[in-house]
Amino acid sequence: MQSYRQLIERTRLLERDRNISLDFTDKKIVDSWIRCFENGLSPEKNSIENVVSVSKLNELQDEYNGIRGFILPELELLHSQIAGTNFMVAFANNEGVVLDTLYDNEFYNSKARKVVIPGSVWKEEYRGTNGLGLTLKTKSASIVAGGEHFFNEHCHLSCFASPIFDHNQNIVGIIDASTDTSSRQDHTLALVKLSAKSVEQKLFLNTFQHTNIYSFHPRSEYLNTNSIGLIAVNDDGEIEGVNSNARIMLSGIFKETTNDFFNIFTTPYHKIAYDLNLDKILKVKDWLGSSLFIKLFQRQILNSKKIENNNLKQPFKPCVNCEGSAIKEKQCILIQKTYKQTGEKVSRVSRTLNISRTTVYKHLS
Repeated sequence: MQSYRQLIERTRLLERDRNISLDFTDKKIVDSWIRCFENGLSPEKNSIENVVSVSKLNELQDEYNGIRGFILPELELLHSQIAGTNFMVAFANNEGVVLDTLYDNEFYNSKARKVVIPGSVWKEEYRGTNGLGLTLKTKSASIVAGGEHFFNEHCHLSCFASPIFDHNQNIVGIIDASTDTSSRQDHTLALVKLSAKSVEQKLFLNTFQHTNIYSFHPRSEYLNTNSIGLIAVNDDGEIEGVNSNARIMLSGIFKETTNDFFNIFTTPYHKIAYDLNLDKILKVKDWLGSSLFIKLFQRQILNSKKIENNNLKQPFKPCVNCEGSAIKEKQCILIQKTYKQTGEKVSRVSRTLNISRTTVYKHLS
């Protein structure tokens, strides 16, 4: 087993052979080279070309069909932004398997196209230091340019990759742009990151479409951009989910156990919900004293089919306290129907019928 000192010495020798200086490069590259040496890889040898079968590729594409519905339009947009510059764009799943690719004519005629293909696996353990593999390892956006790749055979490539996170901070995929030239283009990485953020936002909106979703940001003019925090809140003020931007902005306040709007903001949800749902932009404070602007970003879509099925399964009957009085029975059944129609949200029944929550609960027992 090699010591850390020996591994560092090997990276320095490779660095000199490549005529590059990693002192001015992201430390992630050095760490990746060390892992590659630890895994028994040799830069002068060929990488392990792991490619899944056609049937397995089709199976994976079907499995990721939902997210690919959001990914493919973003890949096309990204491709149009960098087309004609010898680039390809790709989507890989959270195991580093490339599922989709788009490339311009110049890249199509390069030898790199024959390597980065649907079904190819770009984990670091197989392909050494590369954009996709490094992003998987570090869970952060990466540039791997030219000689920063571990294997000599990849030193003509430059890769720009960014992870796509779900609302639980799990990587669900990676967007990558690669070129058959050696260059560190920060503006290309910025475009790739923008595409990944756009997909994240669409996934979040789709996941919580049956809940009101609010955007917030310290600056009101940013409330319709990809830099916003998103928070899904149900009618009882309970937090269903937040996006990655929200986690950053609420660092020190939001925890996985945080389940109420009032645990984050100093104003209870029920006091501002009415104005928010009228599309007003409000200014609130979190419990650390930071001011934020908040507005309704996407109104909930009521699952009418589910409500209808629930109504068919559960015929309405007056509660024990209301039986025998025609007026009370009518009011009681109205409360029960409204409860089902609002997705069993007590607070919405209270606001809709202008009655207290206590009254609602009394007729549901």
